[in-house]
Amino acid sequence: MANIRVSSAIAITDLGASKPASARYVVTNEATGRHFSADPGAVAFLETLRRTGSVEASAVSAGIAPAQAGQLLGILARNGVVAGDGLDADKSGTRQPIEGKIISLKFDLLDASRLARRLTWLGRILFSAPMALVWAGLLLLALAVFLNNLAFVQASLAQGAQAGLGNWVMVALLFVGIKAIHELGHILAFRVMCLREGFDPGPIRIGLMVFAATPFPFTDVTSAWRLASRWRRAAIGAAGIYVESLTVALLVLAWSSLDLGAFGPVILQVAVFSGALTLLFNLNPAVKLDGYYILTDLMGQPNLAGRASAAARAVLWRALGAEAPRPGRAELGYWVVSYLYRWTIFASVFWLAYRFDPRLGTVIALVAAMLLVVRPLSGTIKPVMTKLSPLRAGLALAGLAALAVLAFVPFKARLLVEGQIYSHRTEFLRPSEPAQLLLPQTQEASLTFHQPTLLLDQTLLETRLEIVSNLALSRNLAASEAAALESDRQSLVQRLDELQIRIARLSPQLPDGAQLTPLASEKLNGQWLTPAGDSAVAALSVRAAPYLKLSLPQNRLEAGLSEQMEIRLAGAPDCSFGAVTEKPWSEAVVRDGTVSLEGAPSGPLPPCAASSRNGEAIVARVPLPPRSIAERLTAQIRRLLQQRLPFEQET
Repeated sequence: MANIRVSSAIAITDLGASKPASARYVVTNEATGRHFSADPGAVAFLETLRRTGSVEASAVSAGIAPAQAGQLLGILARNGVVAGDGLDADKSGTRQPIEGKIISLKFDLLDASRLARRLTWLGRILFSAPMALVWAGLLLLALAVFLNNLAFVQASLAQGAQAGLGNWVMVALLFVGIKAIHELGHILAFRVMCLREGFDPGPIRIGLMVFAATPFPFTDVTSAWRLASRWRRAAIGAAGIYVESLTVALLVLAWSSLDLGAFGPVILQVAVFSGALTLLFNLNPAVKLDGYYILTDLMGQPNLAGRASAAARAVLWRALGAEAPRPGRAELGYWVVSYLYRWTIFASVFWLAYRFDPRLGTVIALVAAMLLVVRPLSGTIKPVMTKLSPLRAGLALAGLAALAVLAFVPFKARLLVEGQIYSHRTEFLRPSEPAQLLLPQTQEASLTFHQPTLLLDQTLLETRLEIVSNLALSRNLAASEAAALESDRQSLVQRLDELQIRIARLSPQLPDGAQLTPLASEKLNGQWLTPAGDSAVAALSVRAAPYLKLSLPQNRLEAGLSEQMEIRLAGAPDCSFGAVTEKPWSEAVVRDGTVSLEGAPSGPLPPCAASSRNGEAIVARVPLPPRSIAERLTAQIRRLLQQRLPFEQET
């Protein structure tokens, strides 16, 4: 690359680090007012480029790999530091991808430097040692008030979740006001810290960023890197949280001291919401907000996110066999944490979008795949493909092709269903009508349900039957009298038979080989029970033909499941046999989100299964149509969403 020129308006400022190994610089374009941080390697590259105009010589002088030098040159060109053939025309690096615009938009609105000058006196008060002590005291006092009224806070949050439009409007207005105060904290801190180092900060741009359809204000204080003191730079990053927490603390104390009516619960709702957002976003260094800049300022590691991305690219380049510097562990570790956090954010956005409309959730998923997978991979691999040997390039392309084939080529699949195998059927005993429970006194005896009234009625009926039978034997009866006695006798016999059936039902008859297990506690012994009681008093287990009980979460139920399956004992995976469901899966009973179905072995059980204990756990393998990894992943995501989203439950 020839005809590279360095702008004459460029100034390089040493931040005054005492150790050369940790030296940091600020490169300033005085013509445009843009500032950005640079490490010693980037400064050496720029100084050599200024003298020689040779990219290759500058890379050698700075000890930078050719691929990294090209990337650095692009950054310098986009910031107006260098110009040359092929640089000015290439503006692709400054354009935001179209899928990125769907998720995030940024609007620069106005210059807040005039407001900052007018409120300089307020900034000097806020960012002073006495005020910091006052802030700490107010924050602790507000926290104590908050914890002492925790029950009321919970009630306010519950009330807010069910409140009407008016409540949400007040919450939104108060929250927007607090966030405006947050940005004012950054503005005032920036001006005060710059004045303490003896220079005017210049323009202070503020604007609005829309992320996932949620607006967030922002303040551009990039030129804070001109400050030599890392503590002052960190103070600028922390100023928004500092002023916001001070405001929230004052609001909480006002709530505890004044009768604010309907506005009181709104303060508590906003306080909780503000604190949650501060912990999840503002103080979280994994995203480039306040916490990130505080961390990089205190560590003296500017552009940590950029160097972390470079470290991740270096890992992939080295894996492909290209020349690349060895990545630092700290930068690589930060990239892993930041990358996982971005996936978490996109997963949350996808979750909310899917609940609103599944089609919108699909769009968010595609955007996440493009921003977090496709574009980073293509942008990392493309620069080094021409520098790889034909063998390595071929192997890399073959590996990508193999992954694509494996992702979309269907292969054998099955559904695993948990269950149990039983050799006994169990019934739970309850009295057929109100009766007294009598537990067995010995192991040989059985429990009984005692109903004295039935026994007394039986004795009375038997006595009346005997009397009627004796009267019917008299020879002096008229035909009509004999017929009446016979009718009475038949009625008594019928009533006596019905009574004996009721008595028999109260006395459980145990089939051969049956086992009766009392379940009632001793305190129920002698108590009167009813059929409507909640608890069974005994379990009657009777040997039966082997059968299976299967259970499957409703969200895993698929259409067209086979009735044939292979069964394996959970405790002995080598023991298997065939089985069939008693009816199709589509006719299974679904209760509380669980599908229940019975089955039976399709043939004689092998000895290992025939000797299994009653109720032993099994795993049923139900064959599925062949499917690819992509189809399996899609099905898994759908199941996950069904577990999180409400779905209609059949009965």
